[in-house]
Amino acid sequence: MIDWAAELARCTRCGACREVCPVFVLTLREPDVARGRLARIEAADAGGRLTHADRRALTRCLQCGRCCDVCKADVRVPQIVRDAKYRSGAGMGAAQQSITYLLADPQRLRKLTNRARQFAVALGRATADGSGMRLRFALPYLEAGRYLPKLPKQSYLSRTTGRAAGGGKHLALFLGCGAGRIFTGVGEALDTILASMNLTAAVPEQACCGLPAWGMGADDAAREALANFLTAFGEESIETILSPCASCTAMLQREMTEALSDTPLADAARMVAGKVSDVFVWLRENNFHPPHLSLRVAVHVPCHTRRGVRGGDALTPLLRATGAQIVELPAETASNCCGMGGSFGVFHPQESREIGRKKMAAMLAARPDAIVTSCTGCLVQLRDLADHFGATVPVRHGLELLSELLSG
Repeated sequence: MIDWAAELARCTRCGACREVCPVFVLTLREPDVARGRLARIEAADAGGRLTHADRRALTRCLQCGRCCDVCKADVRVPQIVRDAKYRSGAGMGAAQQSITYLLADPQRLRKLTNRARQFAVALGRATADGSGMRLRFALPYLEAGRYLPKLPKQSYLSRTTGRAAGGGKHLALFLGCGAGRIFTGVGEALDTILASMNLTAAVPEQACCGLPAWGMGADDAAREALANFLTAFGEESIETILSPCASCTAMLQREMTEALSDTPLADAARMVAGKVSDVFVWLRENNFHPPHLSLRVAVHVPCHTRRGVRGGDALTPLLRATGAQIVELPAETASNCCGMGGSFGVFHPQESREIGRKKMAAMLAARPDAIVTSCTGCLVQLRDLADHFGATVPVRHGLELLSELLSG
């Protein structure tokens, strides 16, 4: 845990965060901006405890990090908010504990996915593009009409778990919940790309990276997920761990070492974190040369890519190298969050959608041939928003677009 007193003391209450915070720009409520949150946390700390109202207020932070971009005092607001959730017990609610418990273990996550697939037809109606469904009625923390991605008959992990690495590099693939069990095209696309380089990545048994639990303050569940990850990917023979989801990558590269810093797994976490690579960064570093692409492409760069992934945004340069015309959005829109924000999108769906609508409207106004991103969480949000607009433009993961070039 970080030193609250030192971090809070650095905040000068200048208000620069008010200009960039997506939630504050939408609501104009002081408690919804970094300055207001820090003041609330400081007051609660002085009073000896955080109340239920405080815990609810903490869930209204997207954790996008935009405030950090403009903070001259370099206050680590997302870390303070996350730590405050843990100290306040915000991650100990029944719903939070159930979700994070199910995600942490491969067998539990597999059972959850299989059960969800069984009830999918009864629970939802398909979207126009067939990429997902909208709930027919409300469920706990999910309002009626909520978009959920379509679950495949057979997940990528169910077909590939246990596969060994091949070629001149010992690569291992961490898919995360989204690409591993929902968006099968992502793993298949990476297989196609690696095959063009005469490589095959190993696929150990795996579950969640721990980010949902960590973001909600459910630290025990996050550590369980990370311990399982280290067991699966801790072999010395593994040279590089490829991750196609920016949020998972940031969790494993940066947050894992903090989460396990005071545990017996601290040394292993530091060693393995250094092996984790964003897949697009790795492709650029290893001279992947995609074929020509004559399309207008709008790229949503995830918040985690901008502020948590080593090497930053490598998808956009790769697409430029194909000859694709990258849609240039206004600077204030290009850097905006899609509005998902992990649990923010669950607890505050209306605000989440309103924040995302601004960016989707700007992208659609540019009339792209495709919209791409490198985070499966963002992918869910962008497809939801595109469907709300009635748009027919495909919303894809960047790997899918690149692999299609290789497939002709």
